[in-house]
Amino acid sequence: MASKFPTKKNGEVELRTRKGHDMTWSCDDHGEPIKFYCLEHKLPICHPCATKDHQKPCKLKNIQDIISQRRENLDDKKPKIEETKKRLKTLVSKIETVATSASRSIDAVKDQVKMTFEDKLKSVRDKKVGMVREINEEADEEIRMIHEKMNKRIKDCNTEIEKEEKIIKDKEAKLLSDTKTISEVVTKKTNNLSCKNQHAINTLMNIESTIKRVNQHDETLVNEAPQVLASIDENLSLNVHQDVSDCLDRIQSEVERVKFVEREVGGEYYGRIGGYIGKWELVKSIHIPSVVNKPRVCGLVSDDEICVRDEDNNVMYITNINTQHTEKVIDEGVWITSCAPIDSNVIVCGKERDDCTDDRLDGCITLYDRQWKVIRDISSNSVYVDVDKDGMILTGQFDQSNIYIINPADDKIVNTITMQGKVVWGEIQALSSGDIVVCTGRNKYTVISRSGEEKAVIHCDGSDWPQCRVDKLTDTLYIAYWGGARNPIAVDQVSRDGIIQARKIVEYEQSDRTNLLSPCLVTPTGNFIGCDGNKLLLYKKTLIL
Repeated sequence: MASKFPTKKNGEVELRTRKGHDMTWSCDDHGEPIKFYCLEHKLPICHPCATKDHQKPCKLKNIQDIISQRRENLDDKKPKIEETKKRLKTLVSKIETVATSASRSIDAVKDQVKMTFEDKLKSVRDKKVGMVREINEEADEEIRMIHEKMNKRIKDCNTEIEKEEKIIKDKEAKLLSDTKTISEVVTKKTNNLSCKNQHAINTLMNIESTIKRVNQHDETLVNEAPQVLASIDENLSLNVHQDVSDCLDRIQSEVERVKFVEREVGGEYYGRIGGYIGKWELVKSIHIPSVVNKPRVCGLVSDDEICVRDEDNNVMYITNINTQHTEKVIDEGVWITSCAPIDSNVIVCGKERDDCTDDRLDGCITLYDRQWKVIRDISSNSVYVDVDKDGMILTGQFDQSNIYIINPADDKIVNTITMQGKVVWGEIQALSSGDIVVCTGRNKYTVISRSGEEKAVIHCDGSDWPQCRVDKLTDTLYIAYWGGARNPIAVDQVSRDGIIQARKIVEYEQSDRTNLLSPCLVTPTGNFIGCDGNKLLLYKKTLIL
């Protein structure tokens, strides 16, 4: 096989002699000069190669012919190469022109792209500015609304607090005015007693002076002594000392009764000056409209709202003692026995039903809202109801010994009080101490503890079905009864331990409109309410010494 042409560093072909032959090209395998060219294998070969490896079917040509032919072929390409070189050289300027033009076009496109996307970025940034502005405007509006709402709430809060403060200040002013009035009454009375006592002292001093003068002359002594002695006897018989002392004792005793009483009734706070007996004076008469055929007072549902039942049809009315307006609230034909406020939103009523045949009177307790819409019935063996200081419902049924304590939140009985040897005959009322006043007979009321222990018995002898009601703030009992011949009505004041504090503190005539005795009520603010059958009679108490 032929060797490759070695080259010099300058790129020229380097000819070399192989194996003692003077040759410039020899076979690598045999060291012989290259003589032939195998067309089949496309290789330059020596003579040994031709005879050994490249016989037929290989086709051989003389290497010189191949060299000449190849040289001719190359020389033939020179004109075309020169022509192509000329043509290519002419493209140099065009390339530069095209490159410059392309660069300008591309730069123009780039500029257009940049401008377009700068516009788009500006549009997006403008959009961002608009969105931020809108967000800020919305935030400003929300902040404005929040401030407006906050300011309104603060204003409403201030208004409400100012209103509550005014109520508190008005109540305080009323209580201070009441204490001032009591103080003025005491001061006036003690000043009168002081004047009376001083007048008695001055009289005795004048008598002493007269005795001294009369004793100075026998004639004067003989002539004036009988008159002086008569005057002494007259003044000493008046016993001013005892009268003043007794009156002072009464003042002290009555003033010691005066106290500030406070309590929540029906979920609302009340406070007043009370405790003393005083004197009840009629200040207002409220006519009961003729639509209420036979009115009977059932109870209080607020400080100024009186429940009045028509005994003809058992329809319930509410009379407001301030507005003097009477409104029908229950038209069920159900006998409401008693009612009381649980809180400022809920009223509980006890009912008596003719369709109950056993000791379980389902639906005999009903909760109403302040618009007198039924909230729900409570299934319980109950007729009479009241609400204690904790907002629990007290209930019991006629002729039964049990009194039940019911939680109005879930209607569950939380306690059962069993009276020993006694049964419920009428009203059940809660005292602030936790004790309970129960009508246990035709003319008897019993005070019992929460354990059922009897603490006091109040007998109303000589009276037919008296009506007892409790002042919720002082626990004083007011017992209304027929004063005689079933026409005059009288009221006694009794302590919760059964001691009669005052007889006939109020008396009034019963009208012919009804023959039923209504109980007397004391509102949480201290108004005394009686009913003569035609009118509700409003009394206020003053301190009398």
